[in-house]
Amino acid sequence: MVEKLIISLTVDEGKVIRVSGPASIEVLSGEVLVAGAVFQPSSKLVISRYRSYGVKALKRSELKVVLGDGGSLDEPQQGEEVIDSWIKLCEELINLRTDLRIIIIGPPEAGKTSLTAFIANQLLQKDREVYIVDADIGQEDIAIPCTIGVAKPKDKFIWLRELQPLMMRFVGCNSPQYCLAQFITAFQEVINDVCRPGIDLIVNTDGWVTGYNALELKQLMIRMLRPTHVLILDEELFNYFRNSFKGYGFEVLLIPRPKFIKERSREDRRYLRHHSYLKLFSNVRRVELDINKLVLINSLVLTGKELSIDELSNYVKIPDNLRSGVIYASVLANTVNIVLRKGLRLSNEEVVGGEGLELNIVNEGDEKGLLVGVLDRNLRTASVGIVERVDYLNKRIYVLTPWGDEILGLIIGRIKLNEKYEEVGRVVKCIL
Repeated sequence: MVEKLIISLTVDEGKVIRVSGPASIEVLSGEVLVAGAVFQPSSKLVISRYRSYGVKALKRSELKVVLGDGGSLDEPQQGEEVIDSWIKLCEELINLRTDLRIIIIGPPEAGKTSLTAFIANQLLQKDREVYIVDADIGQEDIAIPCTIGVAKPKDKFIWLRELQPLMMRFVGCNSPQYCLAQFITAFQEVINDVCRPGIDLIVNTDGWVTGYNALELKQLMIRMLRPTHVLILDEELFNYFRNSFKGYGFEVLLIPRPKFIKERSREDRRYLRHHSYLKLFSNVRRVELDINKLVLINSLVLTGKELSIDELSNYVKIPDNLRSGVIYASVLANTVNIVLRKGLRLSNEEVVGGEGLELNIVNEGDEKGLLVGVLDRNLRTASVGIVERVDYLNKRIYVLTPWGDEILGLIIGRIKLNEKYEEVGRVVKCIL
């Protein structure tokens, strides 16, 4: 067992220390500011191994810091921490107006999530009604990856993962570059549902900012949100967005970023995604759905015209020894979909097709573990689910989901999970 290091220290008023997790901080006396929130005596904070925070003493404070394996405590050098700059920013925002609409943009590991929490906590201290939209679908903290999550914090917090999702909208993949249309639709739905007079809204974005498509998406998000402030954590991006929206009635501000960010490895990110899935799917039910009565979005196989084996022969010629292995076939536009029994293999080269036809060949069981969005009677994402299997003969689809109400339809995603709720890859072709 790794021994924990216990440190008792006094921090003078105005001084800043930096604590990296895994760690805990107990305020014995005084008053400190962490992630924009004020903590007083008897307060105890737990810091994840994936996070690092600047701790500023608002009064002379006595602290008890417990460091786990890999945790650290140090005094940042001049200019490394940006707490004072962020406090000043929040004061200006709060004094300027209500009904704030803020979007935060920056590269990976720039402090976007930290700034989101900081501003939200500062607003909460002024009794403002705050909503947070986490549009980082790859490292979604409020809901699960592949979704856009919304939270309404009622009390101070230091990490978005502490918040309960008020709503989520399904996107279906873990990076918007692979599903732009779905991301834009989900984001627009969130904005339409959340924006109303009397609230402050903060949008945290993903770190995809390289290349024209990435920048174009962020521009589109700004246009949909119509923000009061665009906060940029990168000088080059600041110049780009300032030049893009000059003359429009919102402010584009360059925000200083912390010099020290606890970077997460690919394994760390994978673990956090797994933990999010595990938390949501810890209590699920198995639902049997009638395909003939189900709304299906982003489906190619199940929404095309169903073909009998004889009708399939009008489009393509399949080797005689494999004809009995075809359990389902359909055609949509110029694509012929063929579902084979589990274990059978059929390459495109073995199929003689008509000119201009595309073949989509999948196996029974390929759908297992596919992440899907669950639609309610208003065609809104109510929850998410995992496809267990499809019974093509009886037109039934079986889904595991935490959603307990009526399911009107499914949005087919592009991410598959294994039985441990770990991502096993992105689906590159339509398997449903």
